[in-house]
Amino acid sequence: MTASATGGAVPSTAVEPGREGRPVAETGRRADPDYVSWPVRLGWSARALSLAANIIILGYFSLYATDTLGMNPALLGTLMLASKLFDGLTDLVAGWMIDRTHTRWGRARPYEFAMLGLWISIWALFSIPAGLPLGAKAALLFVLYTLVNSVFATLAHANQTLYTALAFPTRVAIGRVSAFSGMFISVGVVVISVIIPQGLAWAGKDPGRWSTFILALAVPMAVLGMMRFVFVKESVVQSADTAEKVTFREIFAALRDNKWIWIIFVLGVLQNLLLNVGAAAYYFRYIVGDIGLQSWISLASLLVIPAVMAIPPLMKRFKLSSIIIAGQLVCVLGNCVLFLAGTNIVLLLIGSLIIGVGTLPLSYMIGILIIDCATYNEWRGHRRLESVMGAVQSFSAKIGTGLGLAAAGAFLGAFGYDGGLDAQPDSAVFAIRALFTWIPALIALLMVVTLRFYKLEDLLPQINQDLAERRAAQGIAAGPAADGGPANSADTPTDKP
Repeated sequence: MTASATGGAVPSTAVEPGREGRPVAETGRRADPDYVSWPVRLGWSARALSLAANIIILGYFSLYATDTLGMNPALLGTLMLASKLFDGLTDLVAGWMIDRTHTRWGRARPYEFAMLGLWISIWALFSIPAGLPLGAKAALLFVLYTLVNSVFATLAHANQTLYTALAFPTRVAIGRVSAFSGMFISVGVVVISVIIPQGLAWAGKDPGRWSTFILALAVPMAVLGMMRFVFVKESVVQSADTAEKVTFREIFAALRDNKWIWIIFVLGVLQNLLLNVGAAAYYFRYIVGDIGLQSWISLASLLVIPAVMAIPPLMKRFKLSSIIIAGQLVCVLGNCVLFLAGTNIVLLLIGSLIIGVGTLPLSYMIGILIIDCATYNEWRGHRRLESVMGAVQSFSAKIGTGLGLAAAGAFLGAFGYDGGLDAQPDSAVFAIRALFTWIPALIALLMVVTLRFYKLEDLLPQINQDLAERRAAQGIAAGPAADGGPANSADTPTDKP
């Protein structure tokens, strides 16, 4: 028996309602729907690492734009916020488009080709000629930044939830691949986070060197980005697969009736606000005095990687939202350590490691909460709309990123930051320290408060039982019992409604 993360002990062969798999000819562990092969784990994780690398390198774009292109930080923040607001339109359109897709490759899988366009656009974004007039630079920056985020990153994110639901038949399988991806991505992210500051130290403020370095990074990342398409097929059949194509009226009805996805939306805004309001690169360049030292802090993050493997076992005893809340409180502690650190590398290392542990649950498991929202849609009588649910979360990420970049730019500009100076005035140093330490701590506390309103997990055992009974009555689910059946309070006491 395995304990379902949605509540209750269920047979290891259980398949969740609405996600019945094709008949499996294999015997042994390959016939177990919880089993995930190594090629699938590696292919899934390689693409995730490529997308994570995109986020990491975009985190340095503000530094590139202010110090290399000579952009005013407040103007830069405004341009990126405007781009992110435009993303709101493309996210819902992308979700609608993916949920209507039916091809010989599958429904979500064809959109993996967006990863190629993503990395080509990123290289172009970091290759804007520094000698262009300010207006031309601003226009080109806006167009390329919008292309990266509103088109290619949007498609790459919007297909994630549906692809997950169609590739893995149970939450246990999703938890397993997510935990492995967490390990794989954490190692890869550390390697990339070590390489990037060293490359940027080499590039300095020279635009040609920036372009060369980003190209050297973009080529292997584009290859990794296509690994999921190669190794992971859609193997789960949903009843919705054969239904009529989804309409905007159905989308709006589901969004209207699902309050839980809007809590996830707020959580996503805050998460990405926190990620983008920070000023680590500025902190190491102007306060520590060497941006290359950021590499060693990143290398030490390898120490926190094993912690991600503790999440699936914890999900058997605690609600995922409670695990995420605990993680955010750990992040607050880590930011307090950073506040006290100053230029002390040991304290900077300790604070960063604490934050690294705290961010793991939300970073790698939020997709499970989104799939739960799709299950809630079905329970309410709507289409599951995994891609639309994923698009809402993706939109929240864009809004949070835009707000974070705009707020950071405005904050730095208001306190006298000048990218042309080798040393910043005391007022700008104060702003950099605030963005690096106590402002992220306040945002983490807001995330804790937000998650206190998320109660869907308490309802899931009954929801899954109702769906299983409904499908059995309709003759749809004639196969194995539904994951999340009658709860065994000895297994998951925190998940009982």
